[in-house]
Order: sequence, then structure tokens, then C-alpha cells
Amino acid sequence: MAVKNIVVSLAGAPASLVTAKYAIYLAKILQAKLTAVYVVNEKILQELFKSRIFVEVEVRVYERDLEEQGRLFLERVKKMAANKTVECEGVLLRGTVHTEVVNKARELCADILVMGELKEMLSRKEIFYDEGERIFREATCPVIVVKNPAEVERLYKELI
Repeated sequence: MAVKNIVVSLAGAPASLVTAKYAIYLAKILQAKLTAVYVVNEKILQELFKSRIFVEVEVRVYERDLEEQGRLFLERVKKMAANKTVECEGVLLRGTVHTEVVNKARELCADILVMGELKEMLSRKEIFYDEGERIFREATCPVIVVKNPAEVERLYKELI
């Protein structure tokens, strides 16, 4: 079975660029279509409001900022892919991160889901609430967890 669709989950942090580079590398060598997914985390926004850290106006401003950050990040990844002649679509979603990523991978019939390195868990409770951990566990397709930024950078630079 050939790999035709790769989905990469992006968080907008600098480490997500490493994840994106590896996904671009895979898409190039496997000649697959790449879809980059960024999710505006509405759950966090609701928690900030409920715990009275933000008032409603601040939540809306922060939400717009997150959305704009997502758009800019997706555009950057699409340009990186285009520079390596890889077809890449950017998808900006809203909702609970793990649910949206897993659902989008399923909807696109992803052959592979690429995600960043899982953070170290300090307690069992964290395992059930960490978005990355939940994506890893709930995805219905094979998942590649990206590690070793230096090696990823080397592979990415080798692409023509």
C-alpha cells in the first residue's frame, strides 16, 4: 500500500517547525500529499474565562490572536513545503485539539499522522489530559512522533 496522505499536527511553537520539516521530508520521499493542521484550542479559552483569568472581551482578543498565529504558521509551513516542491494544504480548525486533529486525519483517510515529541508526564492524571498524548492514543492511522531536531534538519536540507 502506497502512502498517499500525510497529516501533520502543528501547535505553532518553534518545535512545530521541526515536526513540519519532517512531515515535508516524508511527503517528498513518499510522493504524498501533505495536510498541515493547526487547531485554535477553544477548551483553553473557555477555561480561562471560567476561572476568571480573562473577561469575555479578553477571551475574544486572545482567540483572534491565536487564529492569526495559526494562519501565519500554516502559511509559513506551506511556503517551506513549496520550496521543496511538496504539495501542502493548510487547515485551521477550532475546538478541542486532539478531537479535531484525529477527526481531520480520519476524514482525509490519512495514511500517516506526524506529530511533535510527547512531553514527559509527571503523573498518570496528565496522561489523560495532555492533547499530544490523546492524539497519539486516539489516532486511527499510524503515528510518527518526531524526535532529534538535528537529524530532521539534516534530512530536510538534503531535499532538493
